[in-house]
Amino acid sequence: MYIKLTSIFLLLAILLCFASCSKNNEDGQKLKYYTINNEDSVCVELIQKYNNYCLKKLDESYQIEIVDFDSEDTMLTKISTEIMAGKGPDIISLNQKLPFEKLIDNGSFADIDELAKLYKSDIDFDDYNSTIMDCGIYNGKRYIIPIAYCPNILITTQEILDKYNLENTNFSFKELEIRLSDKDHNYALFGNKDETYKFFLSYVNEYVDFYNKTTEFSSDEFTESLDYIGKMIRNDNSRKEGTTWDIIGNYLFRTSQLSFDGSMMSTLNSYFYIYNNNSTPVIIPNYNKKANAVSAFVQCGIALNNNSNNKEKALAFIQYVLSYDIQKLWSESSSSSSIVVRALPVNKAAFEYVIDHTSKRVYDINDDGEYEKSEEEYSDEIKTKFFNEYLDMINSISSCTLYDYLEFENTYYNSSVIGDIVNDYLNGDISKEKFIRQLTAATEIYLTE
Repeated sequence: MYIKLTSIFLLLAILLCFASCSKNNEDGQKLKYYTINNEDSVCVELIQKYNNYCLKKLDESYQIEIVDFDSEDTMLTKISTEIMAGKGPDIISLNQKLPFEKLIDNGSFADIDELAKLYKSDIDFDDYNSTIMDCGIYNGKRYIIPIAYCPNILITTQEILDKYNLENTNFSFKELEIRLSDKDHNYALFGNKDETYKFFLSYVNEYVDFYNKTTEFSSDEFTESLDYIGKMIRNDNSRKEGTTWDIIGNYLFRTSQLSFDGSMMSTLNSYFYIYNNNSTPVIIPNYNKKANAVSAFVQCGIALNNNSNNKEKALAFIQYVLSYDIQKLWSESSSSSSIVVRALPVNKAAFEYVIDHTSKRVYDINDDGEYEKSEEEYSDEIKTKFFNEYLDMINSISSCTLYDYLEFENTYYNSSVIGDIVNDYLNGDISKEKFIRQLTAATEIYLTE
């Protein structure tokens, strides 16, 4: 009897030892992030910087392993399969073509607020732009962490608005289409068909409530606006191959976030170019359901896999990318080759740094390599006008979407769910009525399946 009990205790001890070793080995594993040949250079570079930081400030176990894949399909299939099996990479980024709305609905992501409280993190979300950060909250839980954002704005000239009798203070696409209905007008909306396509997709997405699983495609507002926007796009000369346009002459709007990025410095450069060519630059909001409302979009954001066994270490990475020193990288002072300087930091203190840095820009008007006092005064005059307009737009942002406008056609919904339907409509292959029917059916299946 004694021998049997001893054997049982030994067996239990061995099992506990194995369990403990397994747990320790699991905890000792590095976090993982999946990428396609390092194409998402922003996230990859942030991780590389973080891994160096870990060696200096934390330890090697906090580092993140970057796992490369040869194809996007292989990577996305592996992520989806592993998540369903209770595994998967620890860090997931918004630039991966995944159905984020459905993953959130299925509880695939960890609640960052809960983790911050559990592990007594130093993250204070009051230090960040609340309008931008709130777009990652669903049903009171913070599933997505925006790292950088961009205002969804357009830049044009007052002269062009006057030419088409458009008041920038009462901008509407109905009025725009009416003004452009004259066949004698030769115009382009944005400068190339890719930008026009993104614009149309953003319009469609405005009428989908992904979280409440509803659409408004049958509403009078959508169908009426569709008439105006559809006509504009079909008559838009920028959809013709090989067409080029000059910023002050031949097209109506220049989307700063598409053509001139959208960071302060980039938008200031386009503002200066217009001003220096004896035109009056005007910054206006891009399309939004709410009249004259200003929106923004996330250009870099991440989520934590709820299956991760190393959530505390993953939280340390989030704290790192939200820190002042890293957030400052979203300015033209960054020496980084990959960090996207077109974006704005969510960190309030870093945002003020970007303002200060941008305000010091002096333009070499004479192009002689020297900065004279008259050039400084001229630059200050332009910057004063610019900051009045640009910061007014930033302060007026009332909503933010999760997806990068620059990559809007590559989101799961826009590419895999409605991409072919939108193409058929814009190419004139299906009627408006058929477009709405197919759009509604495909979207409802996606939202409810």
